Amino acid sequence: MPVDAHIHFANLFERDPGFPDRFAASGIASCGASHDPAEFAWSEAFRDRMRAEGGIAPRLSYGIHPQWPVMDHADFLAGLARSDRIDFIGEAGFDFFGDRPEFTRSPDTLATQRRAFEFQLELALETGIPLLVHLRKAMDLAFEYAKPLSKLPAVLFHSWPGTPGEALSLLGRGIKAYFSFGSIVMNGHKRAASSLAAIPDSTILSETDAPWQPPRKGAFCRFEDIGPVVASMATVRGIDESAMEALIAANWARLFGEAP
Repeated sequence: MPVDAHIHFANLFERDPGFPDRFAASGIASCGASHDPAEFAWSEAFRDRMRAEGGIAPRLSYGIHPQWPVMDHADFLAGLARSDRIDFIGEAGFDFFGDRPEFTRSPDTLATQRRAFEFQLELALETGIPLLVHLRKAMDLAFEYAKPLSKLPAVLFHSWPGTPGEALSLLGRGIKAYFSFGSIVMNGHKRAASSLAAIPDSTILSETDAPWQPPRKGAFCRFEDIGPVVASMATVRGIDESAMEALIAANWARLFGEAP
């Protein structure tokens, strides 16, 4: 069973209106990410359709994204978490990549992103819901929050950006971390590949981030790209593609306390 641990259903629908029927027949386990109520409503309706049709119902996440760290929907997020309507809180985290002024690290941007992150971290601690983390040029902050992160049932680092040493160090601090990899491995990103090669089997997940982070020469990422992603991951780990897929599926089940 392929696993796409991070996909944006509503955004993908805007670029590929025919994807829902293909996805329903794909047998992919997934988590649909949302960052505003309308996007969540679309994803929840899609999840309910999949459930009604007997397919593999996606899990859902909702978060205050560090690229848009406004608190307008904080109460909405809290309501989702406290009524068990989401499986992850997030994407929560920090983004100082610098490709926009608001993504440049400064006292003001750090304070704004910190407020959104701490709200979501506290909500995750309160509800026991796993946290979905987005980091760009902010690895030091993952270590700053290592102690409270270690108290969560799971922390999923989406599109893991760090080094092997950083991943192993987070695990060494007691964080029940999972590291998800997508098209950057397929595109030959050396640091991602080195991390993937070094971390324990039990911490590895796959994702597309569709429609974002497209493969080289792709206009956007499609959910079908999970196949090439997993194949690339298998090559890095030096194992068969079917074994890689099975390992990831077992990790996905374990993350939620289910038997593989």
